[in-house]
Amino acid sequence: MKTVPVVFDLHIEKIAKSYRSFTPADTLMYQTEYFIQKLNSYRLQKGKKIDFVHGSGKGVLRGELIAILTQKYPSYTYEDAPFAVFGYKGAIRVTIK
Repeated sequence: MKTVPVVFDLHIEKIAKSYRSFTPADTLMYQTEYFIQKLNSYRLQKGKKIDFVHGSGKGVLRGELIAILTQKYPSYTYEDAPFAVFGYKGAIRVTIK
């Protein structure tokens, strides 16, 4: 039986109520902190797959997510989430190791 990944949308309007007052730097910080919080909440669930929807803009958030994974969670693996579901490079799939 295949497990279904958990999905978190990192678009700022989905995760922050007062996002309209955020600067671009505030937005990025909020999104990355949310990402870390979610990773930490699943840290004991080895093998769990989590899809983080970041969108397919300029790649700034995607780059930050990869940097965080590389530096703080080197044992976790990541890949592009399925194109058919999230579009080309619109989401990243993390597997807790």
